[in-house]
Amino acid sequence: MFHFQAAMRRVSFDPLALLLDASLEGELELVKRTATQVTNPSAANDEGITALHNAICAGHFEIVKFLVQFGCDVNAQDSDGWTPLHCAASCNNLPMVKFLVEHGACIFATTHSDIETAAEKCEEDEEGFDGCSEYLYSVQVKLGILNQGAVYAVYDYEAHNTDELSFNDGDQLVVLRKGDELEREWWWSKIGSKEGYVPRNLLGVSFNYSE
Repeated sequence: MFHFQAAMRRVSFDPLALLLDASLEGELELVKRTATQVTNPSAANDEGITALHNAICAGHFEIVKFLVQFGCDVNAQDSDGWTPLHCAASCNNLPMVKFLVEHGACIFATTHSDIETAAEKCEEDEEGFDGCSEYLYSVQVKLGILNQGAVYAVYDYEAHNTDELSFNDGDQLVVLRKGDELEREWWWSKIGSKEGYVPRNLLGVSFNYSE
């Protein structure tokens, strides 16, 4: 009589793949578990898509809130330069758009192929267009004016010219002049006692933080 010993096989799953899939499928509890198992919750797949991109595109607001508060990068760009804010805007999802802006999303970040901001990605023929579009364009206008011109850097930047300022992600700046007829993309700003130009597409109304 032969005795066979069954071998127990342990099947392992890639935590990042699970996180990306759970974020897309709306499985909040699985997202919470796998987010603690990955080295970087902002890590992306081969197309640059993160768990936050997936949760936004699928409309899972509770997962979006969890991921942002867990520390995911609200300005991560996919392979075509789409940030989470671009994704939310393309869905005309105003509550999600506001949440991202309030948590450090970059207002003037542009896509690679068509060089469009999130405001330009709102879907005109879909429900919610007016509110989403008006809000984002309003933020673009008010950025650098409200709060005595205070804004926050959402990326690191090293000055390339003597009239530019270097800054780090999270630094507070004060906008003194929002461009002119010759240069719209660079704003004259102040950090501490130093003044100089900064690229507006690296600024937000707040900074990303974990609660």
